[in-house]
Amino acid sequence: MWSGDVNRASNQLFDAYFMQPEMREIFSDEGRVQGMLDFEAALARAQARVGLIPPEVVADIELSCDARLFDFDALAIAIGSAGNSAIPLVKALGKQIAARSAEAERYVHMGATSQDVMDSGLILQLRRAIVLLEHDLTRLADAMAEQAQHHAGTPLAGRTWLQQATPVTLGMKIAGWLGAVTRHRQRLNEIKPRLLCLQFGGASGSLAALGDQAFSVAEALAG
Repeated sequence: MWSGDVNRASNQLFDAYFMQPEMREIFSDEGRVQGMLDFEAALARAQARVGLIPPEVVADIELSCDARLFDFDALAIAIGSAGNSAIPLVKALGKQIAARSAEAERYVHMGATSQDVMDSGLILQLRRAIVLLEHDLTRLADAMAEQAQHHAGTPLAGRTWLQQATPVTLGMKIAGWLGAVTRHRQRLNEIKPRLLCLQFGGASGSLAALGDQAFSVAEALAG
């Protein structure tokens, strides 16, 4: 009888049908954690840029924001207790930074909240995924355009109501597929400005902890 235990590799056989290794890496546990850590590193850079934290602490924060440094089994247990993934991760990140610099540890996650880390981390994952999608869709469209031209005169039985119908060409069929791919590429490009947005509101959504530099930090972080 199934115990309900699922390990991180449990979907490997199913994923092989639909997901390339590069995409699987982006949405793996390590990819998820790396997205959140990238947000924390970017936050430190933005705060140093506007003079909110000392510039010399940024390097230690950045060096600690590497998912390979973290114990994922321990994180999984802590996340189950905390109710979200950001709280245990930020705590573990603080320990990583403190091992390098007690001074730098004071400034990690300053002014941010769990939702900022989780949502913005996910957006960074999606941004990487879209780059892969755009690359693959471009290659697919180029291949379809080439084949549509090559088979412009290749006869093919048309189909209607699940039956053979009047003749068409294979090139025409492929051109129809190419049209659909082209429209999807346009839709993907159109959604990016609405999707790839920074989440940064602080504990109560007001960024109050950052005082009068809140919007300067947000602007630097979004840039």
